[in-house]
Amino acid sequence: MNTKKYFITLFSFIIFSIYFTLSGIFVPFIASIPQSNGGFKTLSSQNDFYKMVDNFYDPDEFYNFRTDNQNINILANFYNTLNASSNFDVLTSFNQAIAVDIDDFNGDQRFYYNSDEFIDNSQSPTINIKALQLNQKAYEFYNIKVEGNSGIAWNSISYKDDSIPVLLGSEYKSFYKIGDIITGNYYSKNTNFEVIGFIETDCSINYKNTSNITLNTYMLIPYPSTLWEVDKTNFQFESLLYFAMINCDLLPFVEESQILKDIKSISDETGFSDFSLVGIDNFQIQHIELLLFIQKHHILFIIGFLIIFVLLNILCLYLFSHILKSIYNQSTLRKKHNKIFMLNIVIPYGSAFLLGTSLATLYIKKILPISIIIGIITLALIYLINYLFLSKFLHFSSNLQQ
Repeated sequence: MNTKKYFITLFSFIIFSIYFTLSGIFVPFIASIPQSNGGFKTLSSQNDFYKMVDNFYDPDEFYNFRTDNQNINILANFYNTLNASSNFDVLTSFNQAIAVDIDDFNGDQRFYYNSDEFIDNSQSPTINIKALQLNQKAYEFYNIKVEGNSGIAWNSISYKDDSIPVLLGSEYKSFYKIGDIITGNYYSKNTNFEVIGFIETDCSINYKNTSNITLNTYMLIPYPSTLWEVDKTNFQFESLLYFAMINCDLLPFVEESQILKDIKSISDETGFSDFSLVGIDNFQIQHIELLLFIQKHHILFIIGFLIIFVLLNILCLYLFSHILKSIYNQSTLRKKHNKIFMLNIVIPYGSAFLLGTSLATLYIKKILPISIIIGIITLALIYLINYLFLSKFLHFSSNLQQ
C-alpha cells in the first residue's frame, strides 16, 4: 500500500512540476497584452525612446570580451547594422571627459569637468575638460546650432589618423580660434582635436532624456558614421569607442513589436546579444517570435491553461481520493487528516511549484513577479480545493459510519 501511495504522490508531483514550469514560461508572454499602437503592457519606452545598454557589469567579463579583436569586430558589425535600419534612428551620445595637459590648455576652470577641490588635491599634470560625443543622427536630432557655416562634414569623420575635427562651446572663443589644436587623451589614444567652429550661445540639449546640458563650455566631438574592423595588433581605442557607441538611444518609426523583431534579427545576424533595452525584459527580445505568436492567440492560450488547470485538479482529486479510500482507515483519517494533507498535498505540490518556477526562471533567465504571483495563486487554489475535498470526504465518511 505504501508503495502505491508513494507512486501516486510522485506522479502528482511530476505532472504539477511540468504545469508550473510551462506556466512560468508562458504567463509572462500572455500577460503582455497588445496595445492599440502595437506595444505591450509589460514593455515600456520613455518619451518614445528605447535605451540600449551593454550587459557587461562584471569588470573581468568586460575586459575578457574587449581584449579579443573578433569580439570587437562583432560589436562593430552590430552597431553598423543597427545604424543602417530604416525603422529607427540610433542616437549615440556620451559625455566622456577629455584629459588634456594642464599647461597646454588655454581655458580656465569653467571648462573643467572635475570640481576645484578635486583638481587642487590631484597631483596629475592633466585635467579633464567637459566634452560631448555625438553621432550624426543625435547631432541632427538635438538640432545643434553652429555659428556661420562651420558645420561638421560627417562623411569625412573616419578616425583613421590622430586628428579629429571638433566644435567648441561659445565661451571658448576667448581662448581658441578656428584652426587651433587641443591635444588630449580620447579613449586611451592621444588625439589632436582641431577646432573647426563654435556652437551658438546657450545651445542646449536634453541629454539622454535625463538632464539638460548647455554647451557653452563643452567640446563637441563627432563620432564616426561607420565602425571599422580591427586586427590583432592594437585595438584598445576601438574597444572603448565601440562600447561607448552601442550604449545609445533608439528613436522608433514603427510599432514596438516591429522594433523588437528588427533588433532580434540584427542580434542573430551579427552574433552580439550581450545588451538590454531598458524597461524591456531580455527574454522578450530573445523570444520575440514566440511572444508575437502567443499574443496573437492569447485568448486560446488563457482558455487552454484554465482547462488544463481544471483537468489537473480533477486528476489530483481522483488520486487523492484513491489514497484516502484505499490506504487509510476511518480512524486514521479522523486523527491524522492534517498530517495526511500535509504529506500528500502541501509538500509535493509546494515542491512542484518551487521546481517548476526555478526551471522557468532558468529558461527565461529572469525572475518575473507576474509568474511568481500567478504561481502562488494557482498553488493556493489547489490547496484550497483539496482541503475542501478532504473536509467533505471526512464528513461523508462520518455520515456513512453513523
